[in-house]
Amino acid sequence: MDPYRTNRLSQSILEVLSRMLQVSVKDPRVGFVTINSVELNRDHSVARVFWSVLGDEEDRKKSFAGLKKARGFMQSNLVRTLGLRAAPELRFEYDDTVERSVNLDHVLDDLAEQGEFKSEADKKREMDLEDLEVPADLIAGLRAAECLWIVPHFNPDPDAMGSALALREALAATGREATVVSYPDPPAGFSDLPGFDGVVTSDEAEELYRTQEPDTLVLVDCHRIDRCGPLEDVLARFETRWCVDHHLVSGRKAPERGWIEARSCSTCTLIYRVNTVLGQGDASGDEPAFDLTRGMGTNIYAGLINDTGGFRFSNTMPLTFELARRLSAMGVDTAAVSRQTMHRYRPEGVAVLQRVLASFEYHRSGQILTLRATREMLRDTGAALSDTEGFVNVATAVDGVKFVAFMKEVEDGVWRVSLRVRGEGDVQQIAARHGGGGHKQASGCTMTGSAEDVTAELVAELGAVLS
Repeated sequence: MDPYRTNRLSQSILEVLSRMLQVSVKDPRVGFVTINSVELNRDHSVARVFWSVLGDEEDRKKSFAGLKKARGFMQSNLVRTLGLRAAPELRFEYDDTVERSVNLDHVLDDLAEQGEFKSEADKKREMDLEDLEVPADLIAGLRAAECLWIVPHFNPDPDAMGSALALREALAATGREATVVSYPDPPAGFSDLPGFDGVVTSDEAEELYRTQEPDTLVLVDCHRIDRCGPLEDVLARFETRWCVDHHLVSGRKAPERGWIEARSCSTCTLIYRVNTVLGQGDASGDEPAFDLTRGMGTNIYAGLINDTGGFRFSNTMPLTFELARRLSAMGVDTAAVSRQTMHRYRPEGVAVLQRVLASFEYHRSGQILTLRATREMLRDTGAALSDTEGFVNVATAVDGVKFVAFMKEVEDGVWRVSLRVRGEGDVQQIAARHGGGGHKQASGCTMTGSAEDVTAELVAELGAVLS
């Protein structure tokens, strides 16, 4: 089976089951059940459904009994809703991941308040750039490669694309063949980034793999190949896979080996450290030394400035400014990079922004704001999905808003959702329930259904966090 189709179907089943629990299944025992993830077997005959519920052991037993009773009804509805020939057998498995995470957070917060434990915020304030230690096996793996693909996540943002381009230049400086491959086609808004003209489009990936025969894959700004859209099929053929990412590991699937450092404000910050270590060469002289170039610095700054929202987001810390200082000293035109990647819109982008602003909907006394960019909006204005980059930041600037959900329709009825929180809060766990991930204050996921249904589901989940 096509792994991309399997992942998409698993996500669709998760969405349908979640809506059924909220709307169709009347048993009060399942009223507070959350479906965290769904895993299909190879032939789609069995679906492992991982669920959780707040409460004690007795609540879990009652909820499990309710789920088993509703199993036949839910399987029949899956066939009708998703147009399946046959429904997979639903096997419900309790997932205590969220529960353990919440309990651990509370314990750590209590210890921090008592002065017996340093909070993550305190640790970040004390970190230096050199405290971000590059794993030795990652460097060894890159140096063992001869021909590499560097792939950012689906619909890359400046941090993903900047990371890929900066790493490609560093690997090229060591004499290796390295290619950046992107899906969908690389956004035109990145055209001023050094090396952008060498990015290979997704349509060329299959042919390039056959002719180039690359030996190593490096994922940047993501840690699993299922985050790369339809490229997943060709990427699965790589036997050697690495990742460099700053997003929290989410879901039950294991990440690729490499470097996942959630304390970092951006993946580009990690790439700066990787390039620095690569540039030192080795004692034997087999690996050439090189200096970081202005081009590398420009791409790294693009990710740094965007993932911190122009140094406005709470992930900004002292080492963020230290890195910005070093990049500026290298000759990076920081004003130009900011203007090109954060403050520039095509006329088509302005047109679709007008339509998106008109879609604003306020919920829960103005504390939740939802907005959307539909395929119809994009068609009518001639805009591309990449033109909507940064729109979510307009919504987060509205006074009184605590949570923002920006829905972008990537296919008919398929929505890429960006979640944001102002101040205290955690949207990462909500994204994880829908197969996504990210950070506590900025996460994303994919959901299916009508705009109204997806909006209602998001408002319900965000509202539960407010309660």
